Amino acid sequence: MNYPIPTDVLRYAREHAGVRQGALASRLSTNPTFVSRLEKESSADPEFAHRYLIAIDTDLAHEIISYYERPWVNLDPPSFLHPDKEQLWRVEQSLQALTAFEASPQHSTILKPWIASIRDDLSSVLRYLERLDHTIAWIGDIGVGKTTALAFATKLVITAGKGTLKPVFPVGSGRVTVAEMKVKASPAYGVAVEAMDGDGIRALVTDLVAGYANGGRGGGVPAEMARVLRNMSGFRTKRQAISDDEFVNHDPIVEDLTAGEPIDALVDRMIAAMNLPGRRETSVAHPGDAEDGMEWLARVIAGINNGTDERFSVPRRVTVLLPSSVLRSAGDLAVVDTKGIEGVTQRPDLRDYQDDPRALMVICTKFPDAPGATAERLLRDQAEQGSNAVERHRVALLVLPRGDEPLQVLDQGEPPQSHAEGRAIRRDEIAGAFAATALPQLPTMFFDAHQDTSESIWSALKERVGEMRAFHVSKLDRTTRAVAELIGNVDLVKTRNARMEIERRVDGLTTRIKVITGIRRHAHLNLVEQLDHGHQSSVAAAVTRRGDWPNFPIQHLLGVGVRQDANLRSADNFSRITHELEAMRDEYAEIAGVADSLTALGERVDEWRQEFLAAALEIGRDAFRTMLESETELWRESRDRYGQYIPGYKKDLAEIWKKHFEGSAPDEARAAVEIRLADAWTRMVVEPIISATRAEGEE
Repeated sequence: MNYPIPTDVLRYAREHAGVRQGALASRLSTNPTFVSRLEKESSADPEFAHRYLIAIDTDLAHEIISYYERPWVNLDPPSFLHPDKEQLWRVEQSLQALTAFEASPQHSTILKPWIASIRDDLSSVLRYLERLDHTIAWIGDIGVGKTTALAFATKLVITAGKGTLKPVFPVGSGRVTVAEMKVKASPAYGVAVEAMDGDGIRALVTDLVAGYANGGRGGGVPAEMARVLRNMSGFRTKRQAISDDEFVNHDPIVEDLTAGEPIDALVDRMIAAMNLPGRRETSVAHPGDAEDGMEWLARVIAGINNGTDERFSVPRRVTVLLPSSVLRSAGDLAVVDTKGIEGVTQRPDLRDYQDDPRALMVICTKFPDAPGATAERLLRDQAEQGSNAVERHRVALLVLPRGDEPLQVLDQGEPPQSHAEGRAIRRDEIAGAFAATALPQLPTMFFDAHQDTSESIWSALKERVGEMRAFHVSKLDRTTRAVAELIGNVDLVKTRNARMEIERRVDGLTTRIKVITGIRRHAHLNLVEQLDHGHQSSVAAAVTRRGDWPNFPIQHLLGVGVRQDANLRSADNFSRITHELEAMRDEYAEIAGVADSLTALGERVDEWRQEFLAAALEIGRDAFRTMLESETELWRESRDRYGQYIPGYKKDLAEIWKKHFEGSAPDEARAAVEIRLADAWTRMVVEPIISATRAEGEE
């Protein structure tokens, strides 16, 4: 063997053989302490690893030896325990075959662009499959029950009264968790906090106080964030009982404002009381073998989530680490409990998971509502933005039944005979709902946190991750076949003529798709539409913060509008590209390697499309952010309208913004968008297509 061997592979071979460390030490003429110390290292040198495996002397041990004796040249051998090790060996073999072909008399420089494309495809598969990390993002409305379900699925639970189990996360009827929660496997228990910066905290406190100014009733920040800010500063509302069923509230913020204290002065006092310089802790840990590990996690998370742990500042994201056999058995996974959706689904954090090729989006919905308006809106958003997340098997629906809800559905007027039958009926209804709205069908899972086992949901989730990875394995199948056919084709003249004809046709194609059409849908229309979905307090907070508010991110929504428009404007051109590639693939189906190369090119075009649309969003967000920075009067008018406390705020705001964007003020921003979109189209789509099909002359 020529490579260092991971010691977990050696340990796996020993344990699989049922050999104790002491017995193996005797076979190796050493002592158990040496073997124990060796297995705690990350890797062992090849010579000793070979002795170790020969001493075990099982079929598995010899299989491991053979694996590490393979002639790996382009890659370091992945661990024998890697689930896709044989697929990665196929990548290695294909790269070796390409290198040998390039050095052979058969090779012609006319093939260089195509060989480069094949190498790129192999590298893409390699980069995806060699990593085992994936993110599973649980997404759903506030109060849908996803936090409870996630906690039970990951066994993040503690014993409550009467022996019942409850999540270590604070849960309730909604608006409980203050930040995104990420869960990862670790040798020890731990909590890590990414805190907001000082300017962000001050802006939140200002919004909280301003919400009560001039007789206001609050609403400047979400209830869960208000709880944290009040607890950290000590400005808590106190209830005083004046009878058995009547209470009066004493709110220090309202009382100080009523007494005449200016907003800025009160904000300064609250910030000082929060003692932000003293809240510098970012992580804490607890031994992995501690019996009270879960209770410790529950206490720490509750303190951070409520703002009562004086070590931590206002959290933006919280990562929970725990020794979890469930997570380890599922691979290197991070499970994320995203912030509950409150109306608007077009949020930057959700978009990041939508665009992340390693992320699985699990859309959670209540059983009676499934699939639910939010799931449908998320799918419609993805379609309008040209996302390929569904096609890449990265979106699934998780229905959360409670109790006997599955027994309450009706099938042709008759109730089901079991929970399983009730779930089957609802699954069919979900499929019908998606079909009726022309939305793509999603894999649908069910999980009752109090009745189903965590193993059942993890089996379903691992299957979904497997589908994500299988997409790239199928790409590898086509690429390795293309390598074999390329090398096996001795009729290079025939191939050369095909390549040159393809180049000529692509030149004609790029002339037709050189530019994208003019604006099909103005970006601000998306913003106006999203006002219908946004919560009034979130919209008001966004206006106060000049668009910078996570639950209603105005500049991001305008960027999404540009992406939607770019998707519409480029759709015909992408259809032309697809049609031309399919026509050429059919025409040259009998020429070895050419058809598969065209199929691979089609897949790369889809990737370039995603990159172009992602760039369109960033272009729009950046251009309109620059424009809105100077629109002082627009922000003032929008802010003043909220302070009038009369109905129809969102409707009036929609008219204000629509009128503004239909005027001349955004002209400069729109012009900047057009210039940058045209550049992105040329640079990210047109030029790569030409480069990928350019035939070079013989040397």
